[in-house]
Amino acid sequence: MVNGIYLSTAGMIPRISQIDNVSNNLANVSTTAFKKSNMFLRELVTAQQSLDHALGNERTETTEELWIDFSQGTFNETKDIYDLAFNGPGFFRVRDNNGDVFYTRNGNFNTDPNGVLITEDGKQVLDELSQMIVIDGDDVVIQGNGEIIVDGELATTLGIADFQQSDYQQLKSIGLGMFEKPANVKEYIKSDETKVLQGVLEDANVDSVRTMVDMIEIFRTYELGQKAIQIQDQSLQRVVTEVGVVR
Repeated sequence: MVNGIYLSTAGMIPRISQIDNVSNNLANVSTTAFKKSNMFLRELVTAQQSLDHALGNERTETTEELWIDFSQGTFNETKDIYDLAFNGPGFFRVRDNNGDVFYTRNGNFNTDPNGVLITEDGKQVLDELSQMIVIDGDDVVIQGNGEIIVDGELATTLGIADFQQSDYQQLKSIGLGMFEKPANVKEYIKSDETKVLQGVLEDANVDSVRTMVDMIEIFRTYELGQKAIQIQDQSLQRVVTEVGVVR
């Protein structure tokens, strides 16, 4: 019976991580170009493993892997000349004040007082030569290949990067749709199939309805674990208080 309590507990522990993950996805449903994360679980729920838990050798159901879904979201037309999105794979290259380079599909850009193209949090958007982009003019057209035409002349070209599909899961999310890559991951030039869209933003790839359903299912599973523990605890209490009574 005690083993049963351990088994129920083992099934509840990963549900907390699942709820945190799903809640984060749901909270970012309106974040531009946000990429949802999913969780793999492995199940180790035999009676022997519960006994190991009781002996201090815990081997319960645990998180196997958290992975990011990089699938493309839908598009939202804004008609703002500095709002950009990708139709296809690829990332904008941006740089912070410390000189660190990050990657994002959030193309909600603007210009600072000096005409420098920046992200929402002030990072510089880079061109293909890893230089900051300065917009000096009024008529700004950004072509599908990333070329920036200002007042009818080619000013520069967006720095667009991509990675091998096998390396995508090595990218580390730092929030606000930004990613950083480890040193062993190689950056590649974007695919010719990728097109830059001007006046458009990419929505988060989170299905709010599906995510809410997932949250309810996880919560109900957690509740079932709680009820199972309560029932077993009550049964154990009856064993102690009634079965052991000498009549």
